[in-house]
Amino acid sequence: MTRRIEHRSTSEWPAARVHEALVDIDFLKERLAELGGSDTELLEHSSTDEETHFKIRQGVSAEHLPSVVRTVVGGDLMLDRSESWRCQGPGRYTGEVAAAIPHVPGSITGSMWLTELGEGERGSEFVVQGEVGVSVPLVAGKLEALAAERIQDLLADEMRFTYEWLERNS
Repeated sequence: MTRRIEHRSTSEWPAARVHEALVDIDFLKERLAELGGSDTELLEHSSTDEETHFKIRQGVSAEHLPSVVRTVVGGDLMLDRSESWRCQGPGRYTGEVAAAIPHVPGSITGSMWLTELGEGERGSEFVVQGEVGVSVPLVAGKLEALAAERIQDLLADEMRFTYEWLERNS
């Protein structure tokens, strides 16, 4: 069984400017420093004319984890996440995200869209749809629910940080 994730946010910023920030190395490092938890790292970053791909590692200290998660993880939780972004035309970007917790059977996958708002409106909309699946007997459902909730909170925090970063860096 899996748990669905959906996040949607809008901003006054054009999609091209939001995308530029989301794939910027300095932005990613600042976001990790502020929101990434313990032992954060930008592991990989590559960009071509067609696509940008990056991998990050985020950590959550064991003291901030529910007991069921501490039992399964056995200490601090590390999350390895990769994202790929492509431009689909003026003001339209699509991406994929995948994340895994080392030594925990399961996965987090999703698709992302960043688009200009409709005609007559100013700004852009960011959407993530995905699934969390955990294969740990007896506690999978609880772990999936906790992960889905935490991921939705993290996405909201990341987009709030993005919009504030754009304000500071424009």
